[in-house]
Amino acid sequence: MKYKVFICDMTGDRCDPKEVSRQLCSEAINTYLTMEKIESPDLPENAPVSPEDFLTEEKGKPYLKDYPVHFNVSHSGLLWLCMVGDAPCGIDIQQEKDCSFEKIAERHFNEAEQEYVKREGIEGFFRLWTMREAYGKYTGQGFYGTMPSFIGSDGQPVKEADGAFIHEIEIGSGIYCVCCTGGKDDRIEFIG
Repeated sequence: MKYKVFICDMTGDRCDPKEVSRQLCSEAINTYLTMEKIESPDLPENAPVSPEDFLTEEKGKPYLKDYPVHFNVSHSGLLWLCMVGDAPCGIDIQQEKDCSFEKIAERHFNEAEQEYVKREGIEGFFRLWTMREAYGKYTGQGFYGTMPSFIGSDGQPVKEADGAFIHEIEIGSGIYCVCCTGGKDDRIEFIG
């Protein structure tokens, strides 16, 4: 499968993050539809996606009823991402910041993940946190749904968990990004 991830720096005069996110997501999906030339037989020709077209599943995963695309959104600080493709996907981005990461890990991570965080520190925490967020978004179960372990028997982060593939993306120092898809060899292209 092919996916495109649209990146936007949200600096400037934009103030309501939810409103901005819906608008930017509309623009990203319209660009994707144009780039991939995907058409839905139920739509008028060249019907653009608008912020009003978004719906959410029971646990909050966004979707578009009459468009042949899957998408997911994440933002951290002033960075905003929208991943769009023709199959389910999940994405998360986190900018490293001071926090009680060991206490948070104790509350949300399994024992192997907690050990990894103790060994790797804040970098290990954010690495696992983004994996868990992206996986929960991919499955539609959210962060608090049933989670597999993201640490393998070798004590290192996994690349696959319960049929979902974890793609760690290098963005910059102190910025952690993970895309979760259904295929090991899925292509992920960043735009923006």
